[in-house]
Amino acid sequence: MNFILPLLENKIQTLITAFRFVVFAMMVAGLVVQVNRPQYHSTDFIRPVARAITITALIASMGWWFPLVENTLTGAADYINPEYSDNPTRAADTIREAANPNAEGREWSWRKLAESFYNAVVDGVSWVFIQISTLITAPMLLLQYVLRWILYLLTPFALGCFMVPALQGMAVRFFQQVLAVLAWPVGFAITNLLTIAIWRDFVQVAAPGPGELGAAVYAPTLVNMGGIIAALTLLIGTLTTPVVCQMLFAHGYAFTGQSASPVAIGRGASEFASRATAATRMLAAPAMMTPASAPPPSARHTPGL
Repeated sequence: MNFILPLLENKIQTLITAFRFVVFAMMVAGLVVQVNRPQYHSTDFIRPVARAITITALIASMGWWFPLVENTLTGAADYINPEYSDNPTRAADTIREAANPNAEGREWSWRKLAESFYNAVVDGVSWVFIQISTLITAPMLLLQYVLRWILYLLTPFALGCFMVPALQGMAVRFFQQVLAVLAWPVGFAITNLLTIAIWRDFVQVAAPGPGELGAAVYAPTLVNMGGIIAALTLLIGTLTTPVVCQMLFAHGYAFTGQSASPVAIGRGASEFASRATAATRMLAAPAMMTPASAPPPSARHTPGL
């Protein structure tokens, strides 16, 4: 089950191509500022040029290495749960199909009114809870798909931020967010594996043996309890996967460090703008300077007699 929204993908690709000039303008400005700093060693000049070449290559090959990172993390999810890529909602579908009210075909009995009423309430409540809990899987997969394309749109701008010294910390935090979002399938695969294991264990325990009249009476209740616990596991695991991935890859915050403060970002941006202005003036100064004309010859003063 893979979400494919061709309109969204085409719009993202078009926006990346349309706004690529902004990325290269950021890189050129950052390169000019860094090159015009006082150079104390040859590496002070080579390092920003090499960084600019590397960033340009990464932007040009983004259609190759971004899916490669995504497929690597998806492959890790398939290694944990080999059936994840074929059907990411397999655990939810299994529990939903098995949660059939009155699967044993028990009939309503006025003689056993209390037992019939109890079975009806338990089956109904279990079915509603399982249906609601298993519906969260598809929206979370859709959310991960949309976030993936939004991050893909912003990746060229984040790469361009590496050329601006004041924004390098924010670019690092951005790629931490990219890894956190792309790692969601690993958490979903672990959740599905645990959910299926809990469900199967409860079904095996609740299955009555031959001649076990008491087990046959309480088996439907145990099966419903197992379905509720499995659905609760699926619900908690699916909702906590983004939080856990955020804590593992981004330390729990979207922006940390000095770049997290809006004041620090504004101060860094103003400093970068002033440096860019000064560098532009330094480049334009030699062209605007005109050679000074020689002073007119002055008559030599000769003392009188």
